[in-house]
Amino acid sequence: MRTSNSRSTGRWHPSPPLILVGIALISLYANQSSRPHPGGTTVFASAQNVAGKFATRAKLTTTKKKKWSFWGNRRGEAITDAARDGELNDSLWRRLRRFFYGDDSSSSWEWDLFLAESRMIFVSVIASVLCAFFPLIWCSMPGKEISAGHDGREEGEVEDLVCDNPEQLKAGFFQSVEVGFEDVGMVLKQTKKDRADRVILDGSIRGRARPGRMLAIMGPSGSGKSTLLHAIAGNVKHDKKISLYGRRYINNETLTGDSRIPLAFIEQEVTFFPHMTVKETLDFQVELKMGAVLKTKEERDALVQDLIDQLRLTKSANTIVGNAKVRGLSGGERKRLSIACEMISSPPIIFLDEPTSGLDSYQAAQVIETLRRLADQGKTIVSVIHQPSQHVFQLFDDLLLLSEGRLMYFGEVSKVRSYMSDLGYECESEVGTAEHILDCVSRVVGADAEAERLSEKRIEVIASQAIKHTRELVAFGEDHTKKMKHIIDKTSTHPGTNVFRQFRLLLGRSAQELFRGKAAIMIKIVQQVSLGVIYGGIYSLGNNQASIMDRFGLLSLIIIGATNMAMAGTIRSFPKEKAIVSGELAASMYRTGPYFIAKALSEIPLIGFCNAIFGAIIYPLANLQKGRLKNFLGLTSLHSIAAESFGLLIGSVAPNSDVALALFPPVIVLNIIFDGKNIAEESIPWALRWISKIGLVKWGFTGLALNEFQGLEFESSGPFRGPVTKTGEQALARFGMDGKTLDSVVWAQSKIVVCCWMLSFMGLSLTRQKFVVMSNPPE
Repeated sequence: MRTSNSRSTGRWHPSPPLILVGIALISLYANQSSRPHPGGTTVFASAQNVAGKFATRAKLTTTKKKKWSFWGNRRGEAITDAARDGELNDSLWRRLRRFFYGDDSSSSWEWDLFLAESRMIFVSVIASVLCAFFPLIWCSMPGKEISAGHDGREEGEVEDLVCDNPEQLKAGFFQSVEVGFEDVGMVLKQTKKDRADRVILDGSIRGRARPGRMLAIMGPSGSGKSTLLHAIAGNVKHDKKISLYGRRYINNETLTGDSRIPLAFIEQEVTFFPHMTVKETLDFQVELKMGAVLKTKEERDALVQDLIDQLRLTKSANTIVGNAKVRGLSGGERKRLSIACEMISSPPIIFLDEPTSGLDSYQAAQVIETLRRLADQGKTIVSVIHQPSQHVFQLFDDLLLLSEGRLMYFGEVSKVRSYMSDLGYECESEVGTAEHILDCVSRVVGADAEAERLSEKRIEVIASQAIKHTRELVAFGEDHTKKMKHIIDKTSTHPGTNVFRQFRLLLGRSAQELFRGKAAIMIKIVQQVSLGVIYGGIYSLGNNQASIMDRFGLLSLIIIGATNMAMAGTIRSFPKEKAIVSGELAASMYRTGPYFIAKALSEIPLIGFCNAIFGAIIYPLANLQKGRLKNFLGLTSLHSIAAESFGLLIGSVAPNSDVALALFPPVIVLNIIFDGKNIAEESIPWALRWISKIGLVKWGFTGLALNEFQGLEFESSGPFRGPVTKTGEQALARFGMDGKTLDSVVWAQSKIVVCCWMLSFMGLSLTRQKFVVMSNPPE
């Protein structure tokens, strides 16, 4: 831990002006300061000549010339012609040949142009990818933390407490931490003027959680228990309607409203990747969180084993975690695993939101006993607990009782029974303490008016006495003008390892999770086999006139089916994975870039495998054109990748799976409408023509049609459908596909894949969780 008076801390990354300076230096080096060369010209001037001739000659046409030849053939031709015309001096010509061709020796102009085209395409693609991804990566990088003027204070009144690595949580200021809070309140503002604002926490709440002790937050349902826990931790999700105020303290030091306390926060519902074992889950998280601190595998394995032993997970170490559909850990074991994952960096404070919900009494006792052992080791434990048994209740040291967002009691658990008795609410001997105090602070609803009035009066009495009692018990001092502390916990804002290790670990997890899902793989295989058999059993293509329409129909069905299966599978599965990944990204276990690249690459092998099965069945059964199977498999695989990337885009921007599934039908319908055969391109409304250019079905259908029809010759026999068509090229012309090539289809679908990946990356990067900053309480 280190202190600093600077208000701009965090990881530094270069500013845009420095980037521009770097680009200028590179350009200056490339032009060699426009140094004169023999012949009275300069590199810069010669380059201008080349550019002028290139611009004059390079005209985009709609002939068989490919669009990207603008960057390849024509540039090579311009340089070649400039050299032939003597516009380039010998030194510059050799320099250009070395850049575009790799040597300056003489060779055939055809081979030179081929190499120029290849090199320029490669350079253009790399430059485009870098230029496209740079702003996205820039946005996803954490910039400088700007904290000046917290809570209306000047820079000099705030002192930073910087925690650089997990090892600092075990010593110094953060070794033993007492968390205090007072005057905590939250108001939900109503949008309609005729409605009063809703008070969630009334501002009377104060208390403290001490090292080596367990604080229970209890109250009836809807009393604000989880809200208070999130407010103290600084984890209230951002909402313009929410107003949060209060003061927080660490070891009696006042914190700024945006300080992130170094703690482990275990939510009520914790999800894991279901096909990973307990040990693999801990191994993965230890590698990411502690990879920079624990250098050797032996040290990391020792930490994992220590966590397994400490949380009593030895028997289930090699059991998969599971979920609602996959059998795995029990509810109590899953809770203990979530605690183990948060204990990796050994935080001094642990917050838990209802850790016993959904567990039977035995499993609940196991979880709380685990927390008791951690508290005995000096940890500060704060837990929301709902209707605990008497055994579980007695394991806690302190109690904070709420009702309707108001403080009802704060103090020791052992004294709450006598406290209620002193107020006139005695507990019968056969009734448990936890049950009795919840009855005392619960409002009676649905009974007679007298019972409701008495319950309301009881709550008012207990609340007023609680304020007096707590102010005497908990005092933080009245001088709030002293220097405040601003905690910068870099252990929760920066990954614990480099991007290459992040990518390797994430790729391994994605591939492992994908290939261990045997049920999902079998379903996909059955789908491909079934479709192949159905299509092959219905279609038997010949060379007569009727087979032309049959071919178009079969290819259209293949593409529509592939689009449906690829998009639907991704849309159903990714939002569930996103719920896990969002939490890991919020905890800065890894960056968005490595995760997204690993996710995209891990699914390609299975896509190729499933399309190979389908192609091996449909191709011979339907009697498609011989010698084109490789192209068929490549085109269907590329189309499936494009469809999955589109599904990934929908899943990344949709808040949940329900919204994602609701977006799926209109997307499919639009793709089918603009598939190239249901409406002529000239008839599409001008404002909607862009849809056909990014249509998944259109480009997939076009690719398969070109692959199937080019080179085919048809007989004049059979049922006629209009004029006799003798060649496949004539059949393609009927659908406006004359002049198109497989290269243009591959290029178009590749651009769709890249654009969807980029937009998905941006969606994940820009939808990170934001939290409400706690302001000073009103005077």
